[in-house]
Amino acid sequence: MKQIHFQQNNRRIAILGIFFLLVFLFLACGLFYRQIIQYDYFCQKEKRQNQRRIILPAPRGDIYDRNGNLLVCNKPSFDLQLYFDDIRIEVRREYARLLKELRTEKKTINCNLLQKQARQNIVEKYLKVANTITGRNVTLDTKSLERHYRESLLLPITILSDLSSKEYIRLVDYLPSSSPLYIATNYYRFYPYQSAACHVLGYVGSAIETSHASSLKTFQFIGKTGKAGIELSQNQVLSGSCGEQIFSVDPSGFRAECIQEKYPQKGHDCTLSIDINLQIAVERALENKFGSAIVLDVYSGEILAMASKPDYDVNLLNPKITSEIYKKITNSGAWLNRAFQGVYPPASTFKIISTIAFLRHGISSWDRTDSIECSGKTKIGTRTFNCDHSTAHGTVSLQSAIEKSCNVYFYLRSQICGIEKIAEEAKHFHLDQKTNIELPFETNRMTIPSPAWKEKKGYGKWFPGDTANTSIGQGYVLVSPLQMACFTASLAKNRTQTIPHILHDPRHSQNNAKKIDLSSDNYEKLLQTLQRVIDSGTGRSASLNHVTLAGKSGTAQVWEHGKKRNVAWFIGFAPVENPKIAIAIAIQEQSKYDNYYGGKTAAPIARQILNFYFEEEKLTRGLRPLDSRKESQTP
Repeated sequence: MKQIHFQQNNRRIAILGIFFLLVFLFLACGLFYRQIIQYDYFCQKEKRQNQRRIILPAPRGDIYDRNGNLLVCNKPSFDLQLYFDDIRIEVRREYARLLKELRTEKKTINCNLLQKQARQNIVEKYLKVANTITGRNVTLDTKSLERHYRESLLLPITILSDLSSKEYIRLVDYLPSSSPLYIATNYYRFYPYQSAACHVLGYVGSAIETSHASSLKTFQFIGKTGKAGIELSQNQVLSGSCGEQIFSVDPSGFRAECIQEKYPQKGHDCTLSIDINLQIAVERALENKFGSAIVLDVYSGEILAMASKPDYDVNLLNPKITSEIYKKITNSGAWLNRAFQGVYPPASTFKIISTIAFLRHGISSWDRTDSIECSGKTKIGTRTFNCDHSTAHGTVSLQSAIEKSCNVYFYLRSQICGIEKIAEEAKHFHLDQKTNIELPFETNRMTIPSPAWKEKKGYGKWFPGDTANTSIGQGYVLVSPLQMACFTASLAKNRTQTIPHILHDPRHSQNNAKKIDLSSDNYEKLLQTLQRVIDSGTGRSASLNHVTLAGKSGTAQVWEHGKKRNVAWFIGFAPVENPKIAIAIAIQEQSKYDNYYGGKTAAPIARQILNFYFEEEKLTRGLRPLDSRKESQTP
């Protein structure tokens, strides 16, 4: 019996041992799973609980003109700031004081409200100190204070922003070293030339960095990102790389220590093709006008100046755009870059396109016997089309038609040529496409009309009068001033395309474009005729001393807000024998009293701009400017 009992006890002990062994193995596996397999998971969870990341925005790169003049830079701005972490002890004491008062008065105690009141009291105390030193009268925004405490505890709160030099000095002198208030340096974009090239440069706005994927709770200072112009199109180049700090925090979320830090890297600089001195000269020439002017390097396609009026001082948009400034710019129409966001009928400047079409297809020739009689008007279909101000030009050849800008000649020849050939010629010069300049928001509303286009738009059947209108750059034709500048540069070098560039690069070249499909004789005579336009024709007001110029003026009619307005055009290039620059100008009337015309309004502006360019060129070669040469010849 004893032996049987002993065997049973041994069996029970064995079973119990196996049970405990299994439990041990289970616990060991669980521990292994938790400690080894899930090690990374719990490390990340620990970090999420006691680590925080702060993103530090990088300073943006500078922008220069082609000659190294600084156009945009970062200017320091000083703010008076305060960390909640530095006033914790004072807040606790204030909380205790308020709590004691409520208990003494036997009032209901709401701990959350009491904590908020304690924070506000301490921050307001330091705000009063700052106001006393600086002479300001800033009041505490309690809602912003509490939102900042809830959402951005690790970041400082700004007590006073944009300190003046005097305020900065007074704060440095009078703030005790033990004060939690400190002066922080921030940066905002500064534009030394104010409104000059504002549409090219663009502006920046506040931005939150979103490229830092992390499991850590992240705070970040507000950075800047491009919103328009080069600031937008080259944003990645200018932005640089953000820095970061990783802090361990206590259970309340306050900073304990910085355990990792990476400094931000400034963005790369950017060099533009514009010459700021020429840009300013162009903008002065356009003063008090609505319109644009572009000066283009013929062979590289680089933009030497691009102006649009009205404009605005970009510095007014920093550090942020106020509603008042935004409304003022909007009402003035200054947001629009008319150089490539505005489209207008090209008027008589388009006659160059029609002329090339006539010559290519044998519709016209330079022979003086190939002429028409202009009585000041002609009938196309059932409609009567007037010439320029109903002026009768008499016997008109192709040369005199261009020189005197005779509409009747083009009306009649266009009927023989046909719209398809004229439209095809315009498309050879890419006037139906965007130029793809390195700037954002270029319009795509340019139009080279055709019967198929008109039908697709639902405008009905194509009539002979539509062809007549198109031949003189009216009707449905729409182009931007930048397109016409590119066309002018292409014409100057006997090519069909010029790709404009706003970024400076000595390697830019336009040699790959196709040649204009004209015989050398026809091409040379066309240039001679365009030079005669300047010497004795409608573009006389653009003529230059000592520099040959070829060009064409034009006056388009547009309807705006139910009122008919003129758009004065001028395009040209110089010197004719060795073209260096091309220019395009479009000026729009704003009232019935403006009375703008291409030869009277746009051509003198072109003369002013071109004179400046060539005088500056002579100065850089050590020669006297044109004006001084004139004076030396005066008896």
